[in-house]
Amino acid sequence: MGVLGAFRETMTGRSAPQAPEDVAKLLDGCVIEACAELGLREADIYCGGQIVTMFLTPDHAWEAVIVGPDAYQLYPGFISSDGGSISWPNVWVADNYSLAKFVDALEDAFKEAAAAA
Repeated sequence: MGVLGAFRETMTGRSAPQAPEDVAKLLDGCVIEACAELGLREADIYCGGQIVTMFLTPDHAWEAVIVGPDAYQLYPGFISSDGGSISWPNVWVADNYSLAKFVDALEDAFKEAAAAA
């Protein structure tokens, strides 16, 4: 099971949250736990509405948008070379990620951040 196994398990269970805001709160808690597990001590995680913003390291930023319990969008943050600003490409042009694809993609981002930390 990957670092977001608890999120995947809860979301495939009978009592999985359905409202995007509730899914975001669950993801927020699971991401914070994953950061601790991977030793990402500098991580800053923010949850607001249906969006979870994750600064896993100073160079690894991600934003998850929860559309529904099986519909997700995941954006990388592009940090300027001086670290003073960040740009989010907020135009989603693909089909929403399924739960499985979303968790796999986010776990890959965690692996990359942990390797660089």
